[in-house]
Amino acid sequence: MTLEEKYEPKRFVELVFADQIARDTCARYAQSKPYKHLMLWGPPGSAKTTTARVILRERFATANYDGLLDEFNAAELTPDDFEMLLNTAALQRVNTGEAILIINEFDEIEKEDQAKWRAWMDRQKWIKLIVTTNEKPGIQGVRQKLMPALLSRFECVELVPPSLQDWLPRAQSIFRQEGHNTTYNELEKLLGSFDGDIRNMLPIIESALDGLEAANLPAASAKPLLKVVSTARSEL
Repeated sequence: MTLEEKYEPKRFVELVFADQIARDTCARYAQSKPYKHLMLWGPPGSAKTTTARVILRERFATANYDGLLDEFNAAELTPDDFEMLLNTAALQRVNTGEAILIINEFDEIEKEDQAKWRAWMDRQKWIKLIVTTNEKPGIQGVRQKLMPALLSRFECVELVPPSLQDWLPRAQSIFRQEGHNTTYNELEKLLGSFDGDIRNMLPIIESALDGLEAANLPAASAKPLLKVVSTARSEL
């Protein structure tokens, strides 16, 4: 199991947000039945899909259901798949009392199919979608891949990539769960090149943990961890 798989957030409290409004909106979807479809947008690595999964898991937990997530990619879907989505949603509603489907890369829906998607969503109002996109929906001056009539069905939430300071508590928690006490100062040195993409942070953390394990250090002190930091950076 990779570090990303092991420490992928499963609960809402494990998510890291850079913006309080985005956090509050996502929390509302996680804690109560959504009244509108949700669109999470932002650059790659801003945890859009992870956030969508956590919201759905929280809704499952409310219904005491521990089943598989229903997740799709729009690049692989056409109107011919509406019946399949309908059946998936119906089964989910039997198990949880509501139907929420995750669709990634929602902007990949073909232009000529978007009106059909809008009509389908309007007919199946009992199904709610949580979709993700790297596009900037509804931002003036930005070329839009999704038609306005389809966008209007969603509450759009921008996920800004968290800063290193935002991530320090989560990074420290990972080290502690692996049996190593670290300070924020040490982690700032280790993760100083962090660019906001969590997928670029995890390999550095994983390399440092491997170094600590190889050095047989069950509880890292500042001095050996700093040595591991230098080794981890030289290997990446």
